[in-house]
Amino acid sequence: MLLAAPAQAASAPQPCAAGSVRLTFDDGPSATATADILDTLADRGVEATFFVTGEMAAARPDLVRRASQEGHRIGNHSWSHPRLTTLDRAQVESQLRRTSEVIERATGRSPGEWRPPYGATNGLVEAAARQVGLDSMVLWTVDPRDWADPPATTIRDRVLRDVRPGSVVLLHDATGRNTPAALPMILDGLAERGYCTQ
Repeated sequence: MLLAAPAQAASAPQPCAAGSVRLTFDDGPSATATADILDTLADRGVEATFFVTGEMAAARPDLVRRASQEGHRIGNHSWSHPRLTTLDRAQVESQLRRTSEVIERATGRSPGEWRPPYGATNGLVEAAARQVGLDSMVLWTVDPRDWADPPATTIRDRVLRDVRPGSVVLLHDATGRNTPAALPMILDGLAERGYCTQ
């Protein structure tokens, strides 16, 4: 005998019906914002990517380790956040190599993903990244400019306005003062629209 599914189950939105969205956080880790963001992600069972700077990661390896242990990807965002296109090849390699070394010490794994500060890249920068083992550059498609500290509701509204299936959302866990408060609202809005987050 077959049992009919409950009526409300049939009308419930399908998980990931709208596709997936990748959440990324740049410039950290920071002592307060990163911990708050990790708490929210853990509460919601959501994974994200943290593109850390070497300087910040060296200061807070515990947060890099925690993020990795909780299932988040850790990517390389240079040592001190310069515009890499203004540096020579050796300087770019140093910026990226030193950061990868800090990440590996904290997590036990060397990163393969990287994001150039300001999205500034060229052939020299990308060759230098490959030379130090960074084979996957990740830019973004949605930028709510949270680093400029708009209200949390504005950050949410900008993300939800611009998001599409497959979007990569740029957020900040060191320079976005209101990002931790915006994150639960962003996650709620994405879920209501049928998006999965990763």
